[in-house]
Amino acid sequence: MSPSLHWTLFIARPGRDRQHVIRDPRGEPRIIFGEDDGTRINDHLAEYLVESLSADLDVEDPNPDEGWFLDSAGEGDAQDLAILICDPDFETRLEILATDSPEEDQALGRKVVALINTYLIQKAVSQPSASSVGPSAEKQQTGSKR
Repeated sequence: MSPSLHWTLFIARPGRDRQHVIRDPRGEPRIIFGEDDGTRINDHLAEYLVESLSADLDVEDPNPDEGWFLDSAGEGDAQDLAILICDPDFETRLEILATDSPEEDQALGRKVVALINTYLIQKAVSQPSASSVGPSAEKQQTGSKR
């Protein structure tokens, strides 16, 4: 019974088309990372998201006006059945697949955005660098190409 209460992360790595699929406690795929651009943030961010969701961590978005944003599915658009979460440069993209409850999906999207922003701020703070300032460290974490 305990496993059904936790989110699960599946990582498929067929070459360039790497994907991270996070499944909800019912086993349904809910959050899908887009194609990896070669950075390692997807691995770490995916682990952080799944741990936070499994622990039911609910954080207030520390940076609601910057960073990640939501683009909800347009009404009547049969091909767009997901809430998209992107960083400002579209380097890392997540999709939250639509369910029968748009309100639940939107709430999950906002929670994931808050978790992502919290993660990026924590990473920026935990990386000691005398010459770096928060935003540039954050920018590096959001997908600078290596």
